[in-house]
Amino acid sequence: MSSAKNFDVASRPTAVLVGDATLAELARRLRSLRDGDVAVVEAIAIGAPAIPILQSVLFERDSAGIFESRRRAIQALAVLKATDVLKEFIREWRPASDPVQRFGDEVVLGAAARALGATLDDEAYPMLVAVARRHPVQEVIEALGYYRRAESIPLLAAALANDFTRPAAEQAFRLFGQTAIPTLMRVASNVGANLSGREAQSSIRRRRSALKLILELGPTRELWQRLRELVEDSDVEIAALACRIGLTAAGDTAGRECAYRLVALLRRVRWPFNREIEDCLSDNFAIACEFVDRALSGEIDGGVNDIDRARFKRSLRRVKALGSARLDARD
Repeated sequence: MSSAKNFDVASRPTAVLVGDATLAELARRLRSLRDGDVAVVEAIAIGAPAIPILQSVLFERDSAGIFESRRRAIQALAVLKATDVLKEFIREWRPASDPVQRFGDEVVLGAAARALGATLDDEAYPMLVAVARRHPVQEVIEALGYYRRAESIPLLAAALANDFTRPAAEQAFRLFGQTAIPTLMRVASNVGANLSGREAQSSIRRRRSALKLILELGPTRELWQRLRELVEDSDVEIAALACRIGLTAAGDTAGRECAYRLVALLRRVRWPFNREIEDCLSDNFAIACEFVDRALSGEIDGGVNDIDRARFKRSLRRVKALGSARLDARD
């Protein structure tokens, strides 16, 4: 990475007169585990003359992977609106070959991306896209979401497959709102197989996330018709999510089918997902009560062993108690 450049402090309205000794002491304190946070405040108070020092700290790596001083530099640079420095860092960023240093590099990259994304700087957007394609760390995905640009959607969809980046990608899709639905529909319906011909775990994670977002953003009956076949998906969570969408958006007949399917799926799922199904059945107990009672009477098989059957019955009893209480509260 490049070394610190010279900045024309006279052109910045926040410039104050400070000596070299003061700036050297600022650099020392920024690197200090004890004084670093206070040094951020001092750097902001100094203003533009502190920017070359902050840049120098930002661009330096620590052999032990310590990154706090670099994150502090980003804090101060963001407050001082030194986006030129942050853009240079993002543009030139490359991960270290050493795994310890690489971890610190990714943390600092994330902090810089978040700070730069918050400015919505048009020039920064393609830099963030380029980094996201090579190193899609969580904060880079988060920064892309700030822009709400359609060009980001394929990267956000890919990020749904990764446990680390999924929360940021989901939040970005929430910012897009209903405009994200067509992409989420494609993701939910697209089964990606691995070399053995089975669906890859990354594909399952991506489809689950897309269905959760569709449910959250508000599905329509038309969307439900296109997702209807997923109630029979081989993945229990995907099937259950499709049923929940059906109960939200489908008509009475389809809603009954979804309620029956959810009761049947309840015997196969474990905590914590079983509680989500229980809550859904309780919320829709007027439709689901018939199937809950049939399952409690033994008409719906409860599992292959006594433990599974007992667990299934406990879930059904919870659904009946909570669902009945909610129906009474509505009357």
